[in-house]
Amino acid sequence: MLLVMKPAVRGHAVLGCLRVAGITLACLAILSTGAAAQFGVPIGQRDPRLEPVSVRELVSRYCRLDYAGARLKAADWPKLQPLVAWPANPDYSLFMATSRFDVDSEPVQDRGKYLVTVHYRVLGKYDMNEGYSLDTANVVEDVQFTVSEVNGDWKITDAEPGYPHPSRAAALEWLNQHLAGTQDPVAKTIYQHALELLQAQKSNPLAK
Repeated sequence: MLLVMKPAVRGHAVLGCLRVAGITLACLAILSTGAAAQFGVPIGQRDPRLEPVSVRELVSRYCRLDYAGARLKAADWPKLQPLVAWPANPDYSLFMATSRFDVDSEPVQDRGKYLVTVHYRVLGKYDMNEGYSLDTANVVEDVQFTVSEVNGDWKITDAEPGYPHPSRAAALEWLNQHLAGTQDPVAKTIYQHALELLQAQKSNPLAK
């Protein structure tokens, strides 16, 4: 037997469905508002309380790559480029061979940007014209990194001083490559002397 729903009954059913849908939407709106109020962050936006953590990790990544010798190798520039605002590896006339580095735990906020200080334990200085010197051995050199928001992403926009700070192993690799690749007797003497000095030094592996 075919049952036919009366118009009044159909109307009550539709109204019931609309009431349920309305209640569901209202609950979702309340939950969304509650979540935003609880965590203090509008949906789709970054939590400003996490900015210092992201900024410090950005600088730490740059320092680890620099320590591994990325600034000394043209082929490794693509690893560093996403972390900085400049398009090419800056020129440098010297680098500091280092035994370790420490990144300050608390970036300093300054007018919409962050300042992060990194402390390097120096083994020696290699000057491109004068060769390797131990005048700065065991000195702690501070480098201040500036991190700013560029097109929605955090980038390193400045580093002072800006020359490389490779590890002892990375500096030795660079010196060996240049010694093998030159025919200039003066350059050979400079590279060989630098290798002898640097090989005699001990390196602290506790970079972080």
